[in-house]
Amino acid sequence: MLGERIRELRKRKKMTLRELAAELGIPFTTLGNYERGDRNPDLGIVLEIANYFEVSMDYLTKRDNIANYDEYKVNSYTEDINKMLSKADPDVREQLLKIHDQIFVLTCEHAVSKPDNKELDQLQQIFNIIIKMKNSFGMGIKKGGFSPSEKYELLKLFLKEKQEIDKSFSELFEIYIERSIK
Repeated sequence: MLGERIRELRKRKKMTLRELAAELGIPFTTLGNYERGDRNPDLGIVLEIANYFEVSMDYLTKRDNIANYDEYKVNSYTEDINKMLSKADPDVREQLLKIHDQIFVLTCEHAVSKPDNKELDQLQQIFNIIIKMKNSFGMGIKKGGFSPSEKYELLKLFLKEKQEIDKSFSELFEIYIERSIK
């Protein structure tokens, strides 16, 4: 089991047995024995291999199919989204699925081609501003309405956030224009 995972990870990195053995500081014959299952590495070597490939020891020993924390988060978020969507009002679910589809398109575009980090940075900035605005304005809701000074503070906050989001959108549009010209 462990040997299969080591071989799979080595081949994924397009490494020879000798290259990986040299990286790990062990004889290539020993590594070959591990991959064939003729010998089992000690815990220190398993940890070294896991660290080298940036996977968990559970993944290496096939106790888990999740290789690392990022994969865990993706699986966990997917499960959480499915649970929430199953409980949502049908109209809300339809809107959320449309938003999810749009995010999925962006994800696919960047996953299959060379990533444009400028675009991703701007998209992340826009999402961060939206969340920040939602949280800030949500805290300002109270019974009986707002006093004039509270309204003024909320307006200042709105204008500041609007400037930030306008700047991020402008930078994102520049990226798209630049890309369409090429």
